[in-house]
Amino acid sequence: MAERVAAYDTWLATSPEVPKLLLTFDSSPTLLITPEVAAWCKDHIAALQIEHVGPSGHHATEDQPEAIAAAITNWALR
Repeated sequence: MAERVAAYDTWLATSPEVPKLLLTFDSSPTLLITPEVAAWCKDHIAALQIEHVGPSGHHATEDQPEAIAAAITNWALR
């Protein structure tokens, strides 16, 4: 398992030909992607685009379905 995680880490950092999207939300104690984590991802993941979607609680897909759909659609069109 550790080898697989390490390989994925390497792939994330060295695959600029593969676009990636990270959705972020206003801080909540239940969300794992804090502003600091998002900044780390931006610095360490190749071809990463970050879209801030807005406020959300634990279930972002229930709180922001239209905003999430718009962010993914716009990303896919780019």
